[in-house]
Amino acid sequence: MEKISGLDAAFKEARQVLLTTFDEDGEARTRAMTNFNSSAYERMWFPSFKDTRKIADIEHDPNVVVSFPADEEGQWYRVEGKAVLAPWEEVREMWKWWLLEWLPEEDRRPLRYDNPFLDRSVIWVTPVKASTSGEAW
Repeated sequence: MEKISGLDAAFKEARQVLLTTFDEDGEARTRAMTNFNSSAYERMWFPSFKDTRKIADIEHDPNVVVSFPADEEGQWYRVEGKAVLAPWEEVREMWKWWLLEWLPEEDRRPLRYDNPFLDRSVIWVTPVKASTSGEAW
């Protein structure tokens, strides 16, 4: 993937990024994701619950866009990539109890003690192309 000046530094600074997925009709859906990653040029990961629209979208279409603000006001860095869902062993290894603790109380799910990872997932995104744009996606 071609390197873009300032992209990696802005990515490391971004505590949240936008993840855009595409539904079965090609409609884009964008949501904020906590950024636990250190480089936009390497495989990225994002925790999620399984029964979400983004998971369904990725199962249908693995093409995603990860975007975050550039240093220049009104500009965004966009990283196009291919997403896959991690196997259960990786989900179990990577998930920590606090990963989605920022959710509002009414959106939090009770922790299952029989299998606490049953309703959790990890999205892996392999970057393919980077660019800048006046729009997030």
